[in-house]
Amino acid sequence: MPLKIESFEDESVDRICKESIDDLNKFYEINWVHHLPVPIVVKDRRSIDLLKGEKTEPWIVGWAEGNKVFILDCNSFETESDHKYSPERYFSLLKHEISHAFYRILSDGHMKPIWLCEGVAIYTSGQNKEKHPISHFKGFLDFYENGGKEVYAESGFAVHLLVREYGKQKLLDLIKGLKSIVSQKDFTVLFVKTYGIEPVYDSFNKLLEKYPLN
Repeated sequence: MPLKIESFEDESVDRICKESIDDLNKFYEINWVHHLPVPIVVKDRRSIDLLKGEKTEPWIVGWAEGNKVFILDCNSFETESDHKYSPERYFSLLKHEISHAFYRILSDGHMKPIWLCEGVAIYTSGQNKEKHPISHFKGFLDFYENGGKEVYAESGFAVHLLVREYGKQKLLDLIKGLKSIVSQKDFTVLFVKTYGIEPVYDSFNKLLEKYPLN
């Protein structure tokens, strides 16, 4: 089935993209000025399924491929997904997906572990403010190879705590180090080398005790 793509002007999307790119250039310390991320607004669920090549879950409303950032049309948000719409949430979603494009550059295309990739996108897009604070980490580390709806509840807070305790530079060093890993064991070695702690729930829950989110 063919999929029709049309260009159109949306000043608010253009503005958010520009602001997001400026902010993410500063965060990732990348001077990305050419072939910048291009937002592609997807009309409905059927179009998402065609682009992804499979039947997708209703929580999937955006993704990034190279410098292309796909996002469900705001006018279809509540009818074609299980998300509630607000301009603020929509624009933070757009920044989340743009952040993935920056992450891919820094990591040389390495997106595992998924919890780190998603956690950084949540953290940099400000989506932690939209989530209920947690009192205990118990699930996000299960998402190394594959993603899932549940990874979004905790991973952004995990990244927040890493940055609060150890600073942003160590996080950037960790992302850059992903270029050399080929297994989860390699990642554990890299994480310990970077932070001096193991990537286990006990480590993150100790940080949570030190810096409660409530």
